[in-house]
Amino acid sequence: PPHLSCEKMVALSKSTTQFLAWTASKGLETPLELQQRSDGSRFTTCTVDIDSAADLLKVPTSACITSDSLEGLAERLAYERSLDSKSDYAPYIDVLPTLEGDSYLTSLPRFWESKRLERVADGGQLERRMMNDERKDLDQWALANVDSRANFLGDGMYAMTPYLDMINHDPTVPTRARVEKDKGFAGPGDILQLQSGKQYSKGSEVFISYGNLSNLDTLVDYGFVSEKNPCNTETIAVKMMGQQPFMLNVYADGSIDAGSKANLRYFLATPEELEIFSSVDKGSGLGILAKPLSDRNEIDVQSFIASTIDEALYETKEGTAETKDDTLINMYLSERAKLFQLAIERITAKFPGIEY
Repeated sequence: PPHLSCEKMVALSKSTTQFLAWTASKGLETPLELQQRSDGSRFTTCTVDIDSAADLLKVPTSACITSDSLEGLAERLAYERSLDSKSDYAPYIDVLPTLEGDSYLTSLPRFWESKRLERVADGGQLERRMMNDERKDLDQWALANVDSRANFLGDGMYAMTPYLDMINHDPTVPTRARVEKDKGFAGPGDILQLQSGKQYSKGSEVFISYGNLSNLDTLVDYGFVSEKNPCNTETIAVKMMGQQPFMLNVYADGSIDAGSKANLRYFLATPEELEIFSSVDKGSGLGILAKPLSDRNEIDVQSFIASTIDEALYETKEGTAETKDDTLINMYLSERAKLFQLAIERITAKFPGIEY
């Protein structure tokens, strides 16, 4: 679910009320209160002031739907749903988003029409990701819910954790989770405990971080993007004649990944520079490419990078101008453009007068 402000609250639905009764019966403990917006989306607020070291949530793992893989978790979720009211998790499954109406699952690109996908001018970044993630053999409702709501428990286990998946995302909020192992006797079993390293005042909305996710990650699996995302990374497919294609990564601070620079230093080296490289003892040669081979080579590398980013920036700006009627795509492309502009400014500041 996206990072949204608390507004247009409505009374909880019957299914949500039944879900809360179910979580209480399962032993879930939290100082948070579940709220609901008029569009059906949910968020959490504090019932008391919360210290940065306090637990936001305690959930017995017996209340979670678990598996040792995300694919297995999707299969387990689909199976539990097929049991309908006979499933022990029925009240939880009843509040999960569906593929009908205006459910936020329909905002995921995997469910977009082809015409909308074609408007995403990101050099094929979204298309490549979707092709890589596609699993036609799995139930698509279950897979979408797992991709957008599952968490890692540790010990190779993944979970659909009730209540945790209704806390919204903020990439700047430090978040910690741990599993308190069952000590035996008549205890409640293993307990998943969640902490947010931030103080909250009573009545304010609570956020956690879902992880170090780029805007592509959140768009694909959650259906939203963030402005000024400190974890954002944008990629550009680089193709050079006679060389293997590779991906150039632009990080949130405008820096370029070391692997791309190493590739380009090698590809753009003169015969003399290559001779020096090949004369290094086997096993240590690649280390030379972590630093500039020469002033000439480094100018060529940075010029190539700036030119490549500038071309991608031009395409992205055109896409932004053509998608003003689509808020989600427009924000995704706008943030991509901002990052590319930052990267070019960083290069030109370090190499004044560089041509690209």
